[in-house]
Amino acid sequence: MRDHGTEESSMTAEETAAPTRRRIIKAGVVAGAGVGAAVVVASPASAAPGDPVLIGQTNDAGATETVLTGGSSANPALALNATGGRPPLVLAPTPDAGIPQELPTGSLAVTPVGDLVIGGRGNTKAYVNTSRWANRTVAVAPRRILDTRSIGSYTANVLTGAANVTSGKLGAGKVIHLTVKNVPPALAEKATAAYLNITVAGTVAAGVLTAYSSSISKPVSSSLNWWGPNQILSNLVEVQLGSYNGNGLAFALHVSSATSVIVDVSGLILSAPATF
Repeated sequence: MRDHGTEESSMTAEETAAPTRRRIIKAGVVAGAGVGAAVVVASPASAAPGDPVLIGQTNDAGATETVLTGGSSANPALALNATGGRPPLVLAPTPDAGIPQELPTGSLAVTPVGDLVIGGRGNTKAYVNTSRWANRTVAVAPRRILDTRSIGSYTANVLTGAANVTSGKLGAGKVIHLTVKNVPPALAEKATAAYLNITVAGTVAAGVLTAYSSSISKPVSSSLNWWGPNQILSNLVEVQLGSYNGNGLAFALHVSSATSVIVDVSGLILSAPATF
């Protein structure tokens, strides 16, 4: 298996042992349901889609989910055992493109090239890595992905929020969601974060801009501040990438006061390991 970098790959004790239900999957998939089909080897028999996982059978419930309830570290909801030296769990490969960007936390899949994929925090698709340093930070040729003064030229990078731009300015209290998928090698090498040079211009009044992952609610923090009208200011921001309506490599921008916003990508944090 190849190493991949994301800090969201580790499960908390609450997620693994909580007495509440743990969702196992729509795609890819461990213990029961999904397009990738998990093969659980041992004994006994078979199950209908959506039923509990069955030992000794190929468990593929299509688009139906399997839900495990209860369980603890001492008495898990699912225990796999094997005889004759056989592995207790075998995952059939699922093409990476066939695994949704939004996966229930606890989901598990493997791609044809050996990438292990899980549903991480916030139900986001994450790649398992052996250490924090499996990530790679790379500089890219500066690439402009947004300029609200000519928003029509950047629609390929806008997932939603173009309607919040009026007269070249993102409106007060409004949000726009963007993707870096068109900035190589973000898509091919599975970017987890991006370095952005964010500029505001033609400000109307004092305000704050917040950049954040599209997978989370807007935090109470600022990425760039300005204190009056007719200002031009910029800041270099590292932002974690998430998912918006199934579209990955996404982040959001919120402004408290109307302003033009320009975004240039200057670096990426990649989870695919380097090849030499």
